[in-house]
Amino acid sequence: MAHHSLDRSITYNRWNRAYEPRVTIEAGDTITLAMNDASDGQVHPEMTGEEFGRIDSDLIHALTGPVAIAGAEPGDQLKIEIQEYQHEGWAWTCLHPVRGLLEGFVKEHYLHIWKLEGNQTKSMPGLTLDLRPFCGIIGLQRADEGEFRTRPPGPFGGNMDVKHLTAGSTLFLPVSIPGAGLCAGDSHAAQGDGEVCINGMEAPMSVTFKVDLIKDTPLAGPYIQTPGELISPRYAAKPFHAFVESDEDPRTACKRVVLRAIDYLIGRVGLSQEQAYITCSVVLDLKVSQLVNVPMTTITGYLPEAIFD
Repeated sequence: MAHHSLDRSITYNRWNRAYEPRVTIEAGDTITLAMNDASDGQVHPEMTGEEFGRIDSDLIHALTGPVAIAGAEPGDQLKIEIQEYQHEGWAWTCLHPVRGLLEGFVKEHYLHIWKLEGNQTKSMPGLTLDLRPFCGIIGLQRADEGEFRTRPPGPFGGNMDVKHLTAGSTLFLPVSIPGAGLCAGDSHAAQGDGEVCINGMEAPMSVTFKVDLIKDTPLAGPYIQTPGELISPRYAAKPFHAFVESDEDPRTACKRVVLRAIDYLIGRVGLSQEQAYITCSVVLDLKVSQLVNVPMTTITGYLPEAIFD
């Protein structure tokens, strides 16, 4: 089987089935995609929060692709084995005045730059965070004609932000157009379940996929086979701090969980409010603990003890 590569000299910021494939591969081939960060290369390690506030938001979510798979037709499945990620030594996370779970938490744009060293970062005072790279976006071109923003995910995959799309996982997606039109981007060096401040650790990165085709097997939506190790082994070796909140509105319960975790981080290691909120976005895992006690939903946020130096 052949190996292919795509650079990031051409990226797309929309889904559009009319885009011509940049390369056509055979089922069973591997391909390495070089991906810009989510800003499509606008953010750089020396950028300030004020400068960040002036970036072009129309360029958010840079996709590398499309990759056509020979013989792929509607009604087939694409099997995407994720083999490897390689980051480039840095990432960013921002706070936005009107976006994210805690709308209005900050009054102006705030930007944090992470230095990535191997499989960890020590770029937040008093904390050592493990990296778990994954693509926020892996998807196939949509069945609909026209141009669509990348923010909403769907049956085609897309901006799912599922942090378990790490190396060793396999993603299955339904094919909607001839050739499938595989694209990937929005690569994250780490993210907590919820991505509460609007970003994970947004990073330029490369990913290697092995792509196979399952013929004549319709699939309703994305399906993932992921290794049983769903959290960092270093995190699993120590306790977790679990913040529990219940409310008729699940989003309100999530907000209270995050605010309590922010207060804990501020009190524990003296982070600023902005730093604590960003830390929650990249490491706090929000889980639905129960839905049966109508009308209340219970949300639990898990913060690993192992992050504290």
